Amino acid sequence: MSEVLFFVCSGLAGALLYVLMWARSAGELKSFSSLKYLVIGALAGYAYYFLHTEYNFPNALMAIVAGYFADDFLEALVEKMRAQLTRER
Repeated sequence: MSEVLFFVCSGLAGALLYVLMWARSAGELKSFSSLKYLVIGALAGYAYYFLHTEYNFPNALMAIVAGYFADDFLEALVEKMRAQLTRER
């Protein structure tokens, strides 16, 4: 359970880095868009938990990167799953 929480927090940290880097004002930090990105980053960390091979530093760093690129990361996963489903039909 603690390993899952670690990856979720790592994804959230990556999303927080993204929001802090690209926010132009304090108002943007409080916007729904920023909150949405934080939630998506946490979900990307959770998804990465199922993709990692072992618990070590590179996987922890990759969970942060997955949170930073959360939109693209989750979109790529969905595209892979969609391609597998269309091949099976």
